[in-house]
Amino acid sequence: MLLDCAALGCGLPAKALRPDELRALLLRRGTAWITKDAVWAELVERAQAIPDPWTTVAAGMMRPGLRHIVTALRGRFPVDHVDLESEVVAGFLQELDLAEARTPRIYAQLHGAARRRGHEVCRRELRSAGRSEPTGTVRRHRPAGGHPDIVLAEAMRSGVVTPQQADLVSHVLIDDNDRSTAARRLGMSRYQVAAQLDTAADQLAEYLCHRTAAAGGVVSAWHEYGEERP
Repeated sequence: MLLDCAALGCGLPAKALRPDELRALLLRRGTAWITKDAVWAELVERAQAIPDPWTTVAAGMMRPGLRHIVTALRGRFPVDHVDLESEVVAGFLQELDLAEARTPRIYAQLHGAARRRGHEVCRRELRSAGRSEPTGTVRRHRPAGGHPDIVLAEAMRSGVVTPQQADLVSHVLIDDNDRSTAARRLGMSRYQVAAQLDTAADQLAEYLCHRTAAAGGVVSAWHEYGEERP
C-alpha cells in the first residue's frame, strides 16, 4: 500500500511511499508541522471514507506516539496494562472517526485524544480500586446488592444515565453483546458507542458510590466493559 506524496506536496518527497517509510519521515526532528498536517489530513479523510484498510494504516502511523503515552502512564494503572493500551488506542480511533481532517495540527489533536483517554481510564481504575479493596486491588464480580438491570433502571429513572446510555450498558456490559451490533442497531459508529459507554460508566460509578453498602459492590460491574475494545 502506497501513499502518493507527490500529490500532497508540503515538503514531501515527489514519489509514492509505504506507510512505514512515511512514518519514519514524519518522526524526523526537522519535519515541519505543515508536512505532518498534509499527511494526517489525508489519512483521516481516507480512514473515514474507507475504514478498511485505512484505519489500520492510521493506527500504525500513530503507533510510536501511542506507545509513548502507554509507557508514561503505566505506573499509574493498577490492573492489566493490556487494558490501558487498548483504551489509549480506542481514544485515538474515536477521534480519528470524528475529527475534521483539515483542522490545523490534526496530528496533535489525535494524539491528545489518546492521551486524555489514557489519563481518564487511569483515574477511573484508581477510583474503582480504592472503593473495592483497601489494598488497591480491583474486584471484578457480579454485584451482591441487586440485579444489574434493576440498578440500571433506577439510575435511568434518577437521570444519572440517558435511555440510550442505559440501552447500551444493558446490551454491551450486562448482556455481553458486542459493540458492533449495538452500533449498527443505533446507527452509531463503534467509537461513538465506546464514548457513550465511557460516559455512562463514570456516571454510574459516581451514582453507585453514594448508594447503600449492600449495593456498593455494583461499582465494579461497570468497569468490566473493557472486555471488548473497538
